[in-house]
Amino acid sequence: MTDDEIALLLDVVRTPEAPRLSLEERLQLMEDHRSIVDLVMAYGWLCDARRWDELLDLYTDDFERVLAGTLVERVSGKEKLRALYEAPALPRAGDRDGPPAASQLNTYELRHMIHPPVVRIGDDGASAVAAAVYSLVASSGDGADFRKGDHQGGYIFGFRREPVGWRFCTMTVISENARNPLFQA
Repeated sequence: MTDDEIALLLDVVRTPEAPRLSLEERLQLMEDHRSIVDLVMAYGWLCDARRWDELLDLYTDDFERVLAGTLVERVSGKEKLRALYEAPALPRAGDRDGPPAASQLNTYELRHMIHPPVVRIGDDGASAVAAAVYSLVASSGDGADFRKGDHQGGYIFGFRREPVGWRFCTMTVISENARNPLFQA
């Protein structure tokens, strides 16, 4: 990640939370933090299992995802995102070669290893942001055909409290995907 990309993550870390004075407010803050950490972890596991319906249930209808770092993409709306989860395009930044075909990418076993996120609940109690760094390990084949590659990056998630609870509303993925040997054509 570049210094500017790391600065985006640090902006979240440096975001202050308003002091919660009452016991009820402090308890609510703790519950909100726990709910959001659980969402971030569920994101990784559901991506690994390719359970797109369950994952998209955790998103608001107006969800927006931005890919940055070695990738460049912006997509709004759950249905457009579903298509990209099912057949990843992974457009590259700059002059980098594209990834293998989606049919090949979809054969990989994936493991998102997400570092515990830093969560900040907005003063309104209805919005939140979280930052986390991750490694994604992809593997393919067995025995002599076994291949493995990994890459790192960072997430900046935006959340909104909905009637059913906290939901993802935005996501910026700062990815080093194009440096992963399994994601090169």
